[in-house]
Amino acid sequence: MKRLVTIELLTVLGQKWLSSKVQRMKNLLKIAQPDEALYREIMLSLGYPKNKVHFLELALILPFKEIRKLKDKEIIKKALLYRAGFIDSKEGLPDDFDFSLRMNKSFWDFKKIRPANFPDKRIKGISYLLSEAIDDGLVNLFIKRILNEKREIINQKEAQKFVEKIMYFKGIGIERKREMFFNIILPFVIAFLENENNEIIKFLNSIFNIHPPLSENSTIKKFKSLVGEDNYTKLNTSTKTYFGIIFYMREPK
Repeated sequence: MKRLVTIELLTVLGQKWLSSKVQRMKNLLKIAQPDEALYREIMLSLGYPKNKVHFLELALILPFKEIRKLKDKEIIKKALLYRAGFIDSKEGLPDDFDFSLRMNKSFWDFKKIRPANFPDKRIKGISYLLSEAIDDGLVNLFIKRILNEKREIINQKEAQKFVEKIMYFKGIGIERKREMFFNIILPFVIAFLENENNEIIKFLNSIFNIHPPLSENSTIKKFKSLVGEDNYTKLNTSTKTYFGIIFYMREPK
């Protein structure tokens, strides 16, 4: 039987959720270069349940080090779409681009997915971020943004503005970018800077504590129906309690 739900419990579970995410990022950093590890996680997140494996495969056959050589957003987008099997045209791609390395379009799953979330649309969207990271690399891009925007954050509105500035790039909706920040960028930077910059780590933990809850997904809605509207409003007060709920609902009964 699950434990009695209190805000104190959800706060503890939220921290456990973050610790598990940070550990995942540490493990990834042991087997891949930082930019490649972060790139793979970002690509994986674009797949939702049905296309995660396919997006990871795409990240492996078109690694970030190859993307950086392409320079231009339109070329990056075209290279990704070609390797994913969505387009056949080779026009505009470099002469030394490996045209034999690509996926089959039929592998991708479009069933019961909203058109806005189709994999080819997600590929086009993420090309904006990848093109912005050509010079600095993905990891340094986000660390620089965090350092530039780092200041005392005292309320939820300020925390939201901070995340929006860190995740400012076209092609992906703001709600999805918030999810990406807390699921990937924040724990990745904490793992990457471990023992190097405690001030940034403390700051990111404070953002995790202060930022308001993210949009309700199916897991959150199920929890809400279990505890009732009034209790839910009292219990889910921050991003930490939000992910505490996620952790709680995934615990074995």
